Amino acid sequence: MDLKIVGDVVVSGWPRRPLAESAGTGAPAFGLLAGGDLTIGNLEVPLTGSGRRAEKLVTMRAPTAGGAELAALGFDVVSLATNHAMDFGAEGARDTVRALDAAGVHHAGFGETLAEATRPHVLSAGGRTVAFFSFCSALPLGANATADRAGIAPIRVRQTFEFDSTFLDETPGTPPFVHTRAHEPDVRAAESGIREAEQHNDFVVVALHWGVPFCYLPATQGPLAQYQRPLAHRLVDAGADLVVGHHPHCLHPAEFHGRGLILYSTGNFVFDWCDGWSRRSMVVREEARPAPPYQAALLQGPWYESAVFHVRLGGPDGPALRVEPIELDADGQPILPRPEVAASILARFAEASRRLDPAVVVDDDGNVRRRSGSRDVAVEDV
Repeated sequence: MDLKIVGDVVVSGWPRRPLAESAGTGAPAFGLLAGGDLTIGNLEVPLTGSGRRAEKLVTMRAPTAGGAELAALGFDVVSLATNHAMDFGAEGARDTVRALDAAGVHHAGFGETLAEATRPHVLSAGGRTVAFFSFCSALPLGANATADRAGIAPIRVRQTFEFDSTFLDETPGTPPFVHTRAHEPDVRAAESGIREAEQHNDFVVVALHWGVPFCYLPATQGPLAQYQRPLAHRLVDAGADLVVGHHPHCLHPAEFHGRGLILYSTGNFVFDWCDGWSRRSMVVREEARPAPPYQAALLQGPWYESAVFHVRLGGPDGPALRVEPIELDADGQPILPRPEVAASILARFAEASRRLDPAVVVDDDGNVRRRSGSRDVAVEDV
């Protein structure tokens, strides 16, 4: 089964340049979604015109017409369990589901109860089935579904903070180290669901909204929060063929584990200006100081450099991966990158992946392989 995987998606009817305008670099990259059996993205914004705005740093929404646009762009299924899914409450999330259903775009991660939110959506393609889960660890207070409350599927994270008071006396302002671990009952519930899905389907894909956006990440911590790698390994060990991460708004490493593939962060794909996310709100003006840190720091280089992930499931050596770089322009639209940018994106992705697992090799054409001892294990091009 051939999958096209992208990261965060926000569609609000922004005028798109026709694909026929140019085939060169700088042309729209939407054509990269064509082909394959399934195209998967993360819907980062509720599609609604109703509901009450949540009291949080950034709340976003886009028109319900976004459902039809997602279908027109070629998306088959989207994850809904994100930190913005409940920006306009359960009613806003219900509007999103109705818009997607009307457009024929499948989804997972939201439900009227916890059981419904954590249930996988099963899709068929090429004579095979895939169970698609969506979970969120970047979880606003009260956004998670419960036995009697609508919400999104949670894998909560527990945090503790470590600091050296003597060192802080000498270096005031130094941030503490943040220890994180996934909440064990949530992990066990996810494992149980994955095991069940594996028994009845050919493949299991888990979308996971997690991690730390690059502008908040201390350099001493590395790209991943402490809980992420152990959690990903457990989900693969439970039967997931593919774990797809998003939320940091940049590319993070890839890792092969057992018979599974982990994409720790798939970056952004298209990020239209919309209600709560406008060019005006992202501009820091002198009269607006102090500027919110999200606005001041987020829209930097890593935000604009991303990729489309081509994944083939069902091969003899497990999942195969090819990474195709893209850029986002100043309006958040995906474009084909300049050659030097494409090479730079691949090089940084390869270096980050090797730091996580020295056995990972990324070719110049974006094919990703696993090295076994001194010999490369070939992975069929995808």
